[in-house]
Amino acid sequence: MKTINLLLPLGLIVALTGCSKKDGVIGGSGMLEATEALVSSESNGRVLELRFDEGTDVKAGDTLAVIDPSHLVLEKKSAEAGRQVTEEQLAAAKVQLSKARSAEQYAKKERDRIAGLVQTGTANQQTLDRLEQEYTQAKLALQSAKANDATITAQLDKVAADIDRIDRAIEDCYPTSPINGIVTTKHLDRGELAVPGKPIAKISQLDSLWVKVYLPTAQFAQIKLGDPATLDTESGDSTMTGKVIWTAEEAEFTPKNVQTEKSRADLVYAVKVIVANHEGRLKIGMPVYVTFDRP
Repeated sequence: MKTINLLLPLGLIVALTGCSKKDGVIGGSGMLEATEALVSSESNGRVLELRFDEGTDVKAGDTLAVIDPSHLVLEKKSAEAGRQVTEEQLAAAKVQLSKARSAEQYAKKERDRIAGLVQTGTANQQTLDRLEQEYTQAKLALQSAKANDATITAQLDKVAADIDRIDRAIEDCYPTSPINGIVTTKHLDRGELAVPGKPIAKISQLDSLWVKVYLPTAQFAQIKLGDPATLDTESGDSTMTGKVIWTAEEAEFTPKNVQTEKSRADLVYAVKVIVANHEGRLKIGMPVYVTFDRP
């Protein structure tokens, strides 16, 4: 008796199985993903403290690490001392400005008074010329005092901006979590050197996960934002309810991770579905089959 060995390619078997399992139903398969944030250093320095480990539950705003801020603290002290000196210089400049303004007003008043006397013949032109010269010098002195006051004020503004910059740099020495989540990857250890752009930790929001599936045009046309969906982990023991939170604006070719070459040549639309994961049963990378519930 002859034995016929029917061996089908694995990809074709998977494709056929998926079609028969969900035949006639709007749906597709994909892998669960999480919203993630990669926290990177914005400062240079040695890591003095690391306040997390892989698996640590963190909240938005929690300090993840302490990068040595000592050089910035010294720089700030120097800048604050410079600010005090500049403030004293500014106070002196304002006194000089006040004196120059008073002198200019007095010189103008004397010039005007003598000018009136010259017209009545009770004062001579020589006296008026001398007062005119004194008034001109007083105006120049006032302009100089104003310029000096403006220059020192600008210097004080610069010092204040430098201190603000240093304060921001000190804040950067205490990187914080931008989201609520769980540390899924630790990229840095205590004692290592942190540099701007170097990753510190990856934080994932595991209380809800999402999956992206691809639908042909006819099926995609029946989907809208907010539609409910059922997610099957394909383990056969549980299903979960999700919701459509995004649909593609343009068609694309099926991603290369689809099994058959023919399927990859088809134009499809991406649909993103979110599902709650409060009990933590779902894991990143877990394959699921999504069925879109239609009325």
